[in-house]
Amino acid sequence: MTSRRWQLYLGGGVLALIAYPAMPSGIPQDVFYVVVGASCVAAIMIGVRLRRPSRRLPWMLMAGGLLAWVLADALYSWYESVSHVDPFPSPADALYLAAYPLLGAGLAVLIRLRRRGPDPSGLIDSVIVTISFGLLSWVLVAEALINGTDAPLIDRLVAVAYPAGDILLLALLARLITTAGVQTVGFRFLAAAVVLQIVADSLFAATDLSGGYHEGLDLVWLASYVLWGAAALHPSMSQLGEPNAQEPQPLSRGRVIALTAAVLVAPLTLAAQLALGDPGDAWAVVVCSTALFLLVVGRMGLAIREVVATASQRDQLQGVLSHEVAHDPLTGLDNRASVLAQIEAALHRGQRAGTQSALLFVDLDRFKAVNDKFGHRVGDIVLSETARRMRECVRGGDTVGRLGGDEFVVLLELLSSETEAVDLADRIVESLARPFTVGGVTITVGASIGIAYSMDAGTNATQLLHEADVACYCAKAAGRGQSHVFGDALRRELNEQSALETALGLALTNGEFALFYQPVVAIDSGVVEGYEALIRWNRPGLGPQQPDTFIPVAEKSDLICEIDRWGLQEATHQLARWTDEEPDRYADLTVAVNISGRHLTDAGIVSDVTSALASSGLAAHRLVLEITESVLIDVPAATTHLVALRKIGVLISIDDFGTGYTSIAQLQRLPADVLKIDREFVTATTAASRDLLMLMVNAAHSCGLVVVAEGVETVDQLEALRGLSVDLVQGFLFSHPQPADVVEGPAGTGRDVPRSSM
Repeated sequence: MTSRRWQLYLGGGVLALIAYPAMPSGIPQDVFYVVVGASCVAAIMIGVRLRRPSRRLPWMLMAGGLLAWVLADALYSWYESVSHVDPFPSPADALYLAAYPLLGAGLAVLIRLRRRGPDPSGLIDSVIVTISFGLLSWVLVAEALINGTDAPLIDRLVAVAYPAGDILLLALLARLITTAGVQTVGFRFLAAAVVLQIVADSLFAATDLSGGYHEGLDLVWLASYVLWGAAALHPSMSQLGEPNAQEPQPLSRGRVIALTAAVLVAPLTLAAQLALGDPGDAWAVVVCSTALFLLVVGRMGLAIREVVATASQRDQLQGVLSHEVAHDPLTGLDNRASVLAQIEAALHRGQRAGTQSALLFVDLDRFKAVNDKFGHRVGDIVLSETARRMRECVRGGDTVGRLGGDEFVVLLELLSSETEAVDLADRIVESLARPFTVGGVTITVGASIGIAYSMDAGTNATQLLHEADVACYCAKAAGRGQSHVFGDALRRELNEQSALETALGLALTNGEFALFYQPVVAIDSGVVEGYEALIRWNRPGLGPQQPDTFIPVAEKSDLICEIDRWGLQEATHQLARWTDEEPDRYADLTVAVNISGRHLTDAGIVSDVTSALASSGLAAHRLVLEITESVLIDVPAATTHLVALRKIGVLISIDDFGTGYTSIAQLQRLPADVLKIDREFVTATTAASRDLLMLMVNAAHSCGLVVVAEGVETVDQLEALRGLSVDLVQGFLFSHPQPADVVEGPAGTGRDVPRSSM
């Protein structure tokens, strides 16, 4: 209800405007007029109490001014309707004129409250409008009131005071409108009220000079009262006196039109006087025209300054944005995009000048442990200090950049010898080996550095960066805390790896891969329970290739996912074909397929498995997915995907257990059904190894896991595993991996591999 009071008041005001002309003239109509005016004062007081503006002063001043008008209306009505006299000037005029400074003071306070700083442009605009209106008021009203009558001086001064008061209100209204800020509904109501007041006063003065009075002007004054009250009751009234965060507004289209019209008032007034043959007060036109001209010139100067300032600010922002785009926000070093661009430019300069460039790829050692132990805030401090130390080590003109994470680069140009890059790398290694002190904590990281040189015109930025990265990897593999140069041997290895990746892609297309199958045997019965599918590559010109010669290369890209999908499809379809051909011999067997860590993290792993099962018609519990133990540690998303795979019925086997970092205590939390013990524990002969093997078997059984031992090659190993109650075994003792067409069938029917309960 409180928020709707302004609507009720405005609606009542509209009804009052409609009813006023129908009221009987004389005292009833005068009383009605005064009541509507008094309601405006009451509405302002209620609005101040309800909306609680931060500063009440401007509204109280406006309420005082409007009250003076209402009292003057009442007194004037008494003279006119009761005493039947029309004195001028009278006490009513004193009240009318007293209202102008009160209303003006209220508007002035609002202007001061809304303004956040100097606004010379808005001030000049308001003065231009005021002078133009003042000229019209002088020509049309004030001049005639002063020079066109023989009335006493006091009478003429009082008469001129009315248009002067209107000019004051107009000047303040123009300044209020040009002040930066949101023009709310309450703001518009207030502006409209002031405009109607000025219009009514001006029309009254014009009609009074002509000896007449139009009663319709009373409706304009009443509308002004109503709008003033509605402005105070509107919820947005409290915002009118709040400082605005907006900057002074530039020249808008509406403001340009208004200023143009205002500036044209003087010449159009002069033209009208000449056309009518009435020279009037030419000096007033001259003075106003001169003032307007000077103001326009000043306004143009300010506009030019605003344009220049805006352009300067834009250039500064562009510079800041350009710097931010090209630099790392944490360290202030050039970022990856900037580094690549500078490497490319350096290579071009070197090719033209016949000089050599070098790129150092710097990778911090053990930095992940810093973030894990102390948090990223400390890690960021270490990175910033790393950047500072590297800047101290390089020559003037060398470029230091951060690629991301804990990887940095240094670009060197105009090398006199290759040893310069090696010497710089040694200095950086030595500098970063010194402990970092953060918040009283001593932290040691160190760095490994790869060095690559621009060898010929065919080297580009991406290639040079890759070569330096490969050299850095070699430095880490050699023990960390050192540098390594990308030389001919690494280049040959890299070229061979690239050729191998290309050949692997063609191998999938040309059908060069094949699966070999090795039986998994029940240790007690000797019955084949299933097969492990092992990939082989019959590479043209080189013959059969073992997985360890090409799988590590494939795992460096998404190519391994394509190979895994092929293996899933091929293995499931093969077991399905065997089952269709000899259901009595194959119906209960399983097939195990190796899945890479990269594929396991892929969002499509579950759909890839379900697709293979659906297309082959193989039951889910007959498929075993073998995942290496290290994947569970290194791949955070592995567990989530393994849980999803087990839900569809697929069995999960942890391969090569014992070679990674998984503790025996973690077995109960692993989403797995089978534990496959690595061959190094099977072939070991020490007492400690046998004890550890027994511990793993017992722990797996206690967790409900089936235990498979791989790499069984001798009867003694088999008997030892039988003594430890291992469930299943595989190895050369039973069969080497064989192509599908030469695999021998099982000696008897198999049994289901039991699932663990998680």
